[in-house]
Amino acid sequence: MNRPLRLLLAILLAGLGGTVVTALVSYAPDQIRGATPAGSNLLGSLGAWTAHHLIGSYGVAAFLVPLLLLGFAYAYARDKELANLPRRLTGAILLLPVLAGLVHLLPGFRLGRQLLVYWDQPQLAGLGGNLGYLLCAPAQLSQVPPVLAGVLVRHLDAGGSALVLALLAAACVMLLQVGFTGLVRRAWRAFVAYTPGEPLPTAPRRRIPTPSPVAVASAAMPKGRTTTALKEISRQIGDDQAPPGDPMDLVERIRERRRAIERQASAARSGHASADAVVGEEPAAAVAPPAHVAPERLSPLVADETISASEPITVSPASAEDAAPTPPAAPVAAPPPRPRPKPRRPAAAESGYHLPPVDLLDDVPGRRDSEHEAEKNATGRTIEEVFSHFDVSVKVVHASRGPVITMYEIQLLDQALRVNKVEGFEKDLSLKLGTEGIRIVAPLPNKKTIGIEVPNKVKEAVVMRDLVEQIDASAMTLPLILGRDVVGNPLVGDLARMPHLLVAGATGTGKSVCMNAMICSILLFRGPDEVKFILVDPKMVELAGYEDIPHLLAPPITDMTKAHAALEWACRTMDERYFALRLVGVRDIKAYNELGEPEIRNRLARKGKTLEDLPGMAVRMHYIVVLVDEYADLMMVNKEVEKSIIRLCQKSRAAGIHVILTTQRPSADVVTGLIKSNLPARICFRVADKSNSRVVLDAGGAENLLGRGDMLYLPPGMNALVRGQGVWVKDKEIEAIIEHAKSQGEPQYDESIGAVGAIAMLGGGGSGGGGSGGSGGEWLADRQFHEAVQAIYRYNRSGADFFRRKLNIGYNKATAYVELLEDLGFLGAQKGTAPRDVLKSWDDWIELLKSQGLSWDEEDELYHNPQSLGTPGGMAGRE
Repeated sequence: MNRPLRLLLAILLAGLGGTVVTALVSYAPDQIRGATPAGSNLLGSLGAWTAHHLIGSYGVAAFLVPLLLLGFAYAYARDKELANLPRRLTGAILLLPVLAGLVHLLPGFRLGRQLLVYWDQPQLAGLGGNLGYLLCAPAQLSQVPPVLAGVLVRHLDAGGSALVLALLAAACVMLLQVGFTGLVRRAWRAFVAYTPGEPLPTAPRRRIPTPSPVAVASAAMPKGRTTTALKEISRQIGDDQAPPGDPMDLVERIRERRRAIERQASAARSGHASADAVVGEEPAAAVAPPAHVAPERLSPLVADETISASEPITVSPASAEDAAPTPPAAPVAAPPPRPRPKPRRPAAAESGYHLPPVDLLDDVPGRRDSEHEAEKNATGRTIEEVFSHFDVSVKVVHASRGPVITMYEIQLLDQALRVNKVEGFEKDLSLKLGTEGIRIVAPLPNKKTIGIEVPNKVKEAVVMRDLVEQIDASAMTLPLILGRDVVGNPLVGDLARMPHLLVAGATGTGKSVCMNAMICSILLFRGPDEVKFILVDPKMVELAGYEDIPHLLAPPITDMTKAHAALEWACRTMDERYFALRLVGVRDIKAYNELGEPEIRNRLARKGKTLEDLPGMAVRMHYIVVLVDEYADLMMVNKEVEKSIIRLCQKSRAAGIHVILTTQRPSADVVTGLIKSNLPARICFRVADKSNSRVVLDAGGAENLLGRGDMLYLPPGMNALVRGQGVWVKDKEIEAIIEHAKSQGEPQYDESIGAVGAIAMLGGGGSGGGGSGGSGGEWLADRQFHEAVQAIYRYNRSGADFFRRKLNIGYNKATAYVELLEDLGFLGAQKGTAPRDVLKSWDDWIELLKSQGLSWDEEDELYHNPQSLGTPGGMAGRE
């Protein structure tokens, strides 16, 4: 409700309340009973009849009506939050008869008897009106009309009636939510926090009082999690004792630590403190928070005590003398620093490579916890209000804040309500909260609550340094730093366990930043003797900066006609590694690397083999990461790469070869079923519609993401999606990591990567037009056309139907191949339904290719003579 409307409503309610007060005060019975002369109410006959019915029904309790009207007017005028308005109105309506009954139980007194005579109600014998008479008429009167008087008194007596009505009145006040409970709670906290002997503040100017430590600690601890909050505060101040069960115990510990520090400081400055008491540490360091905990992250209680203890302490000479004879207190142990993770391994002796220091990354930005807490509370109330408008009773039981998203857990109060009904409130919550990107998870995995993910108004950046200092990369083979989830926990994956990853998302949603973060995370934790990269970059500029780092097996591939050669090399390397693993007798690359050279030689010797029999293998295999930046662009140039990628994804895990695919066009023709089935780990940023989200994740939701790093992550082996915020790596951080890697050595490129399948393919394998027709020299680079020629000499058959069946291509492309072979002179003209004649031999085909200046790998079977007997029809009929 906007401000002008609230003011208008406040004025109307205040005017109505004043009118009712005027009518009640100026009421007399002769105003409505035709007395002579007739009385006059200040508001006329309408005011007289209104006051007559209110006083006749509720007696003195009728004055509660204008009081309630004025209270609501005040709330609207001061912009108070009036949540659950129907509940408040219910409490106000029920409070009137309850108060009338309580008033009617009051003992008689002179002023009350005079007021009953003035109102012409002496027969009621009480100030509660007709309702008070009905509930609590005196016993001697209630016997006359046994049904219409003294219902409560007749069954519960006067004392029991008063107790029941008092409890009902308290319940009505709670429904009104006027703040009495909070007032009593604050008064109790103030009473508990008061320490005798401490002077009260006597500042002359008006200022906001500082809350007591107990009040702050209690306010900071959510209901039901006091023990957890106390443990967290004890951990932050470095208290190695058992966590207290009461906030007062924790406050007393902090005060005792402060006194000990003051005594140490006084003794040290007066020259009488022993070296054992100081232990070479500054006194302020005893309660200073750990270096990795920013002051903003501490709870209000710990922050207040820490700042107070770390301020300079001025000691007068007199106080120093008094402190000198006192034996120094036992030194307070400094809080243990957070254990450093173990990703920074020393350089291997054989390689001499040093991992990049964490100082190359930017520092962690500060946090604004006060704003975050206020926003979280306001959003929780709004969520409950939205559901109440649709008669859905829910309660926000927990809220976990992340850097960009906050997860609110709600509990259904109506057990008969179906869960799928809650899933349809996304747009209503977006409208009420004024934000997009809301996602409802119903229900949360392994919980009895429903999760609502709401974007924060005050967002935080997820930086690489903070995550690098928190994770333990030694437990992972190929660590990938992805970001943080909705509750702020690190989102980290191990590529060796995934074992392949698909990243999809529209342009500008954070896909390229995520790709650079994954490359940098591997460069931060692994050297070139452990992992190598093959980078395919159709954009030509996205991965160009990684050129010349020692982790590369080949320069970043920007020519898509050479990308298939690199993938074919990876497939051949996979087969060679499996051959080596079988000879050695292990199942994966990890077990092979753990054997060592002596054990490998022994196992090979048992089979009559040596290291030279292993095709290009060393005693230690490095992991290979094949990263394709824009897979859709590669598919447009050559659809045959899908077969190589599927083959790698199916078999290469044990061989230590892992694939990362990224695409900005996650349609069904790009991310096919075979691709998805072999890439179990997937990350999806914001996409255009729900169909694209289903293609990548097999579920909707990615179309409602915020963009700029907001993502859904499907971990391998799980069905539940994890929402997170991708890590943000700045360009200067990437450049610093690359420069450090370049300074450690030069790359050793493998020239055989570009030699395998050097004749690249241009045509796709799909049906329809776009064949490799005979225009120009495109057929020279069409590998699939070369397969068609080999099929002719292998099976001594030709024709469009034959090509369609053998090459799995469309009719238009098969017809284009037949016409091209006819133009080149290899096939004769069509003779009705008879097959075409083959006019030239296999040697003529090879000579034609060589005359065009083409070359290929000698081991490429596509250019070996398929005829076993040396004549064109030697293998006729063998299919």
